[in-house]
Order: sequence, then structure tokens, then C-alpha cells
Amino acid sequence: MKKASILLFAIAFIASCKAPVAPEFHDNPVISHRGAWKETGHPQNSLASFKAAAELGCHGSECDVWITADDSLIIFHDAKRDGMRLETSTYAEITAKPLANGEKIPTLREYIAVSQQYPQTKLIIDVKTHQDPERTRAVFCATDKVVKELNYESKVEYLIGYLPLYKEFSAMTDRPIAYLGRWMVELPEMHPDTIAAYGIKYLDYQDVHYEAHPEWVERFKADQIHLNAWTVNTEESMDFYLTNEFDYITTDYPTLLLQKCSK
Repeated sequence: MKKASILLFAIAFIASCKAPVAPEFHDNPVISHRGAWKETGHPQNSLASFKAAAELGCHGSECDVWITADDSLIIFHDAKRDGMRLETSTYAEITAKPLANGEKIPTLREYIAVSQQYPQTKLIIDVKTHQDPERTRAVFCATDKVVKELNYESKVEYLIGYLPLYKEFSAMTDRPIAYLGRWMVELPEMHPDTIAAYGIKYLDYQDVHYEAHPEWVERFKADQIHLNAWTVNTEESMDFYLTNEFDYITTDYPTLLLQKCSK
């Protein structure tokens, strides 16, 4: 009986000494905007920029996805490249010229393949609004299909800027979808009453909108909305969003923001 008690005690002691389990994702609010590019010199949305963001220990890294005329999903920010509109050009046309570091513009599958090597950094996918709403629908459906095929749903969150399709997209996936609002333009649909009417629980507004409307921040928090802000690049702005305990803070300067988070 005494030996059994000693054995049980030893087992319990060994179990208590196990290394703590690492968190599923890095425990900070930092989302690196288009990867870590401004501090590193890597091209925006490149595989190298994602790797750099993940190796810094960012909670997430944001990227932008378009669908080409021949239905390829590519990771790029601007609507045009060298005068060619992405959604009306082919994959071969858009990717003929390499990025500044020699990489080819990555496809979504290629981007996710690299992301899978860094499981503690989320992939935040901005599904770009296309000129034709049907192409906006097509890019979201195709993106979500690839994410599901690769069994990567638990590592992905979405951003969209086209409110009329928000409810439709939300019904397709159980992943968070944040509404982006509009760059530099305050739309009536961004008001807290409209957000409540749509049942939106995730927001990612440009920083100028939150800073112009601190009462919106109070209302959104009262409504238990998950808040992200972009693009937070000054120390003053970083302090504002850290003080207001935003869930995510999207920045071109992840190293600086991570340093502030660690203080």
C-alpha cells in the first residue's frame, strides 16, 4: 500500500512538472499589415513578408486576395498591376513580372502552405471588393473553398468591405468575418445602429474613424463587438488602441507594436 502511494505521488509530481502547453496563437493583439514589409524591405503580401511577421511572433498577418479573369486566387493588394486590372487579367499576365525580391506573386494555396509552417500566427484574409459584385461573391466562395479543402479553417479569419454580401458570406462559414468600412470615407452603414441591425460582431475600421468617434468605440464595446483597427503606425495611435484594449491592432510596424505590448 505504501509503495502504491509513493508511485501515485511520483506520477502526480512528474505530471505537474510537464512544460506548459504553448498557446494556440501568439498572445498579443498585433496583426502585421500585408506581412512584415515596411521594417524589413520585403515586398508587401510576399511569402517572405508573411514569414517575417510570423517569426516576429505576431498574433496574425493580414493579406489580400483577388480572383483573376481565369479564376486564379492571388495574393496582392492593389486592384491593378502595371496598368492591368487584376480581375480582368489572367494569372499569367499578372504574374509575368516577379516581385522585387524575385518571388512570383503567390497564389492563395501557396500562401497557406507557408502559413502552415507557422501555426501560432493567424492568417487574416482581406477578400477584396471587385468591380462586379458577382466577382466579389466568386472570390469569397473560392477562397473559403480552398481554406476548407486544406483543413485550415481554424487558422483563418476574413475581412470584407462590401456590406450587401456580409450576411450571405457569414452563412457560408463559421469563421469570423470583420466588416472593413471604407478608407477615409465615413459611410452611414458604419454607424453602430447599422452594425447592430446587421448583427455584425467583428469590425476592422480604419483608425481615423475610431479616433473621430470615441463614442462609437464605447458603443461597440458595450455591444461586445470584436474590434480591429488599421493601419496603426504612430506611437500615439498605438497607445490609444492599447489603452482602449482593442482585440486586434493592424500595423505596418509590428516590431514597434510588439515592443509596446511587452512593457
